[in-house]
Amino acid sequence: MELDTWEGRGAFWLVLAVLVVGFGPLGVLAVADVSGTARRMLVAAGPVSICLGFAFLILWCGHRYGEGLQWSRRQTWGMAVMFLGLGLLGGLGLWFSEG
Repeated sequence: MELDTWEGRGAFWLVLAVLVVGFGPLGVLAVADVSGTARRMLVAAGPVSICLGFAFLILWCGHRYGEGLQWSRRQTWGMAVMFLGLGLLGGLGLWFSEG
């Protein structure tokens, strides 16, 4: 990735923001000493936030570069919905397993 263009720097910061937001709950869980419902929420929010970040990234890339990537709108939205579903199912599974 070329970071000497505005577009390259923007993509770098977008990916960095997705990683920070996505892995934020797991980072808080690693340093905070929490238990009970707060722990369950942080554990469940981990995969949800990661998959939401990836879904946003897929939608952004599909909107901006879909033609070059040869993605149709249906494929872009399908991948985004797949990541949303995976995140929600993973979050629900971890919520109920943390009991």
